[in-house]
Amino acid sequence: MVAPISDIAPRALRGPSALRLLAIGILVFASACCGLELSDLIAHTSAIWIANGILVYFLLKHPRREWIAVLATGLGANFCADIVMDDSIFAATMLTLCNAVGILIIAAPLQLMGLHGDLARTKPLCVFYALALGAAPMASGLLSAAFFHFTQGRDFLSAALDWYATDALGYSIVVPILMTVHVDAIKRMFAADQIVGTFLVLGTVAGTIALNYFTGYPLAFLLFPAVLLLTFQRGFAGGSIGLLMAAAYLMTPVLMGAGLSGLKPHSLREQIIIVQIFVAVIGFSVILVGATLAERRRLESGLAAAIVRAETSREEAVVAKDSAERANRLKSMFLATMSHELRTPLNAIIGFSELMHGELYGSLGDARYREYSGLIQGAGHHLLSLINDVLDMSKIEAGKFELHRESFDIREIIRDCLDLMRERAQHSDVELSEDIQATPLEIKADRRAIKQILLNLLSNAIKFTPAGGRVIVHAKSANNSLVISVEDTGIGIPADQVSRLGNPFVQVRNSAGAAHEGTGLGLALVRALAEIHDGRLKIESVLGQGTIVSVVLPGTSDRLQSASAGLGIAQDAA
Repeated sequence: MVAPISDIAPRALRGPSALRLLAIGILVFASACCGLELSDLIAHTSAIWIANGILVYFLLKHPRREWIAVLATGLGANFCADIVMDDSIFAATMLTLCNAVGILIIAAPLQLMGLHGDLARTKPLCVFYALALGAAPMASGLLSAAFFHFTQGRDFLSAALDWYATDALGYSIVVPILMTVHVDAIKRMFAADQIVGTFLVLGTVAGTIALNYFTGYPLAFLLFPAVLLLTFQRGFAGGSIGLLMAAAYLMTPVLMGAGLSGLKPHSLREQIIIVQIFVAVIGFSVILVGATLAERRRLESGLAAAIVRAETSREEAVVAKDSAERANRLKSMFLATMSHELRTPLNAIIGFSELMHGELYGSLGDARYREYSGLIQGAGHHLLSLINDVLDMSKIEAGKFELHRESFDIREIIRDCLDLMRERAQHSDVELSEDIQATPLEIKADRRAIKQILLNLLSNAIKFTPAGGRVIVHAKSANNSLVISVEDTGIGIPADQVSRLGNPFVQVRNSAGAAHEGTGLGLALVRALAEIHDGRLKIESVLGQGTIVSVVLPGTSDRLQSASAGLGIAQDAA
């Protein structure tokens, strides 16, 4: 057995159900008949035409592929209403076409611009009112006025204005309310926790109506703030109920020939127009206020969601920070352990290479063996220096580096470091000198750490200073602070890379793109050792002229001041 095509076709390709189309037809037919009957009862005076507004609502609520069915049903119902109310087939056809023009001028642009989903937002609402109060009723009004003028001899301008007024009021009142009021909102108004407040604000509107009716004074203007209060408290749903209450109170006496006291001097036509405009203004205000409140609630909801996301992100960041710190501690412990493990066999390699290089137990024979043992010894010393830097850095990061403070003259440390580095400077053809004051430079610090700072700075300055250059060590006291500076005539550091220096494992490459030998830990170690002495590091450099790095070490008064230390290009800091 083969299934029918309707069962096979995707749901998206099907049109609206027959039951829904029947409901649309009944609503449009009933509203059109009521509008025509009302017009007859009040001597053919224009009344709000709600049938077109209902059909616009159903078009906006259906996808464009279903519009033909919805539009045909609604216009067919409108046509039938005209026939039932004694219009000729020709007249019913022409008037239905005029209605179709206005309906499509509103619905089509909103759908094409994607603004048909929610009239509670400012942009869709403004576009809707521009169409509903402008192009749509104007176009259909001109067409209908031409028809009435040529077939019934009516005054063209008067007929156009009547059609415009009834259509514009119907669109502007019916469509926004139907689009913004939801059954769930009405149910929430009368929920157990809301019902008392709902009846209180509804009582405000009812009290305003009673005050206006029983006192005989023209107090209808009080309905406006009362309905707005209801809108503020209960949103679109509350405002719509208040609008219906006000409209019923204002319109019923007029239709029964007993208009309100302020309207009695006017003709029936003028009374109806005034009441309709008043209701339309209240409805317009309800929609604008409701849209503003809805937008505020959306913003509050978005802000609340953003706060929740921010709090979640903060908690995740705290967890990530803890994990990173834990991983960093584990890394430092691993490096410290490995450094100890590596130093033990490395010391043996260095010791035996020194014995071989010195030929303590006899000649090695071939001269190349002596050269090779010297290379082993130099490489071993270099590797031991790197391992010591890693070990010290890991201790500092783990907070286990212990300072053994003692008072000493920094000049002794400077001269010791110069003696240790002099051979390397001579080998690189770099002039090494000092410029320190004659009086003692007392400081209370860890002697080994200060010596390590100076050796690292001197090593870097010599490494990055070309042959024929100079490295000068300065030292002086100023404002109870110790100022040490190592000045070089190296090739300098690019300004955009100076800020990177002093971080672990950072090397600045030279113009050829190559980095010098080292790990990039030396300068980071200098910074760390200075900081645990309550000092700081400062780097200044001019490309092609040289470099100055500032290390801050407090003097005997423990005050923090600036100190300068030189460093050559690349600041590998190894």
